[in-house]
Amino acid sequence: MKNEKRLSSLELRFVGRAEDDFNKVLKKHMELHEGVGLFDLLKFLYQSSLGSFHLLEMMDETEMLNWIRKNLENTRPSDGSLTEELYGKKWVRLNFGPYKMKYGNDYQKIYRAFAKAKKMKRGQPAEFEKLLERLIDAFRKRRIQSIADEPRALSIVLDFLKEYEEKDYPPVHHSKSYMLKNSSDYLVIPRSSLGEITRANQIENESVASHDLARDDIMKRAVEFHGHARASHWIYLLFAC
Repeated sequence: MKNEKRLSSLELRFVGRAEDDFNKVLKKHMELHEGVGLFDLLKFLYQSSLGSFHLLEMMDETEMLNWIRKNLENTRPSDGSLTEELYGKKWVRLNFGPYKMKYGNDYQKIYRAFAKAKKMKRGQPAEFEKLLERLIDAFRKRRIQSIADEPRALSIVLDFLKEYEEKDYPPVHHSKSYMLKNSSDYLVIPRSSLGEITRANQIENESVASHDLARDDIMKRAVEFHGHARASHWIYLLFAC
């Protein structure tokens, strides 16, 4: 698409005070990540409204399981937040680095959480279009500006978005500037499915705790038993002499 290459290296910033929830979420996202460009904002809003249904169309269960497994294996464990909120609270990004730090390479647990999307009502392009209108409004009001003060940034963005609409809003990749400064190792999953991950871990922890308690109880009883046995031995020796 026109100016795609140029836009991929055009870094943006949020200027001024965010006056509503939409702009607050955009501002937070742009402050959380360095090198955010137009494509990254489009991806953020696309995922917020349409989630990851396109992946369900692109891959069957086996392919999706392999995709998650390979990406998780290639991700380095890292500190940080397990998830990142998207706008609207229907979807979240599950970050593979922090996930791997906590749960290792358990890719099946991620798939189970992701697969919950099959039961969700699919988002409509109209929802995404409304978010794009609000994004354009933020550009027009100069809430979002180019870091390099590119004088033609607004016209370049608007021209691209017009063509993007004509092509029926295809999914986009992260910008080059974003990829250089951030990890893109994540998967968008239904927010309601986070319990698949945290609940499973809670059960594991409770099982370990229960095992530890049982082991401690056995050791305590063993000590008490040996203590009584030793006392009985000395009593026997005392009366036998």
